Order: sequence, then C-alpha cells, then structure tokens
Amino acid sequence: MNIEELVNKYFEGETTCEEERELRRYFTSEDVPEGLRAYRPIFAYFEEEAKQNKKSRTEGKTRNIRQRLIYAFSGMAAGILLAIGIASLYQQYDTTSSNYVIIDGKKYTDASLVHQQAQAAFRDVSLSKDDVFATLFSE
Repeated sequence: MNIEELVNKYFEGETTCEEERELRRYFTSEDVPEGLRAYRPIFAYFEEEAKQNKKSRTEGKTRNIRQRLIYAFSGMAAGILLAIGIASLYQQYDTTSSNYVIIDGKKYTDASLVHQQAQAAFRDVSLSKDDVFATLFSE
C-alpha cells in the first residue's frame, strides 16, 4: 500500500496497529519525500512516546517487584518482632519455672533470702514446736 494512502487512512481512523507501526517506521527514517515531511514530527513524536511508554512499563514492573519485596520483608519482620514480644511476655510472667515468695508485697526468688526471712518469722512466733505441730496436724 502507498504511504500517502496510509496517511489518509490514518487521519480517517481506519488504520490497524501494524499499519500505524509502518507509518512510524517510515517517518522516522531519513528518506521522506518533501511533500510528506510535514507529517514527520507527528509520527516521530508517537514513536518517541511508544519508546517512553515501553521504558516506563519495564520500570513500573521493577518498582512493583521492589514494593512487593519490601512489603513481604516488612511483614516477616513484624511477625518476628511479634513472636519475640510474646515470648518475652511469656517468659516474664511464667511462674512455673522458678520458685518465689511474696514478702510485704514484693516478689523474691533468692533462696537464701527467703530462708532467712522464714527463720526470722519462726523466731517471732511465741508457740513452741510441739504447739505448732499439734495445731497443724490435729484432726
């Protein structure tokens, strides 16, 4: 098909994508007749736009992959931090693994201190050992 016919067909909106590509290739080449050079900037602009769109699409795909990786890694980091937080709370409030005594509202886990406090408390008791055993084991 003649290029002039393709140009007319283009301006009437009846060209296919392949015909439009052919027009862009033709007008971006060096050997364009004097009568058709007026159309050259139009098709050169469209060719440049097509190149930029293709370039931006590939950059967009790279950006989307980067965003997905960032979201995935940040989600994993949040999950790990949550697990560490729950484990530390469990460890802090876990009373089954260690013995403790509450004296005057404070929690003590030092065995020697607890033993000393118990001995002092027993000394302050005015009952004899026989009275304590009789009270504890009477039926």
